[in-house]
Amino acid sequence: MNDAQRWQHELLDAITAPQWQAHATLPAHALAVYRNNYRVGLMEMLALVYPIVQQLLGAEFFGALSREFVRATPSHSGNLHRYGAGFADFIAGFAPTAEWPYLPDVARMEWALHRGYYAPDSARLDVATLAALSPAQWGALRLPLDASLSLLRSPWALSAIHAYHQPGATRQPFTLAQAENLLLWREHGRMQLHAVENAPAAFLQHLQHGATLDEATTAALAVAPDFALQDTLLTGLQHGWFAQAQGNAP
Repeated sequence: MNDAQRWQHELLDAITAPQWQAHATLPAHALAVYRNNYRVGLMEMLALVYPIVQQLLGAEFFGALSREFVRATPSHSGNLHRYGAGFADFIAGFAPTAEWPYLPDVARMEWALHRGYYAPDSARLDVATLAALSPAQWGALRLPLDASLSLLRSPWALSAIHAYHQPGATRQPFTLAQAENLLLWREHGRMQLHAVENAPAAFLQHLQHGATLDEATTAALAVAPDFALQDTLLTGLQHGWFAQAQGNAP
């Protein structure tokens, strides 16, 4: 590491360190400006990623919460869109938010929407690929889920919370403590979210963990004996839930 690189690393450490540390060559007032701009930028990013959390808490409370998170969580990437992944866990351990037990899952939903929107494009599975397979190949087939897709299991009505807080929404009362499996994915450049039943959720969760089609179907049937595999596959193909399957060359 040459002198210029060492200076850059030292400056970056001084800017991102939770506690103030002087820099050998940069005046204290200049370093303070850099540190403040760095933290304000991260707080503004959190406000963009978590608008519903901000609405629920109010701007002032959210500002204090995000300030504490930024103080404890430096950015590890030059891409700001990757910042804030641990916000939900931070909220779950933040005593002043304990009276809103649903808040961490709301944050998880918002991060899934954010992460999914910026997820890389992948080749998605189509009907023709499946039709080219012999019946003997189906059981061992592995169907990786699209990179944009997330499955959240929550004791709270996340889809209703999301709908309630959309601009221009007709706000209807709903039951907050209502468990659901929420599927979130990107389709035609926009994030979608849809609540799914327990059996399809188990099926998708097992596929996500690398299970074969037989293994995932068995898990779903254990949850609901009337699980409709063909309907779930057709819906997934129509909406782009699956990436190109592995080990399925015709």
